[in-house]
Amino acid sequence: MARPKSGKRRAARSRAGAGKARPAAAKRAARAGRAAKSRGTAPATFYVCRSCVWSESARERDGKRQGTFLLEAVHELIDAEPLPETLNLRAVYCLNGCKSPCNVGFRAAGKHHVRFSHLTPEYAAEVIAYARAYQASATGEVSEDETPAAMRGKMTVRTPPIG
Repeated sequence: MARPKSGKRRAARSRAGAGKARPAAAKRAARAGRAAKSRGTAPATFYVCRSCVWSESARERDGKRQGTFLLEAVHELIDAEPLPETLNLRAVYCLNGCKSPCNVGFRAAGKHHVRFSHLTPEYAAEVIAYARAYQASATGEVSEDETPAAMRGKMTVRTPPIG
């Protein structure tokens, strides 16, 4: 009958395997992240909620929700002027701001995470401008002066970075 392996042996084995070679793509991504951090521009992602409704009574227009219209407007602007490599866009199905649609969030390692609410598709240029300012900031703190005027007063969540 085989003896069960002790937790210490398993931990030692997993630590020993921690230095094993990673796939080339993972190594490149890690290097890119470190290089961006050394320049003071940690990679950042901004999220657009595609399921935000127009209102409770008029949830969709032409079969689409307000979040989808905002996402399409953002994509049109990005097609005209691409984002920097250290700034990513991600469409999601919920940012938990359903009572005050439409919502956009911003997140990066080591930075404050923020969410804006009460946005409409007309705010697409302001969302991208804020995303660029957020990505360029060292802490995720974007000053009132750098925040597009149309987005001032619409921040509904600000969470400190982890660790």
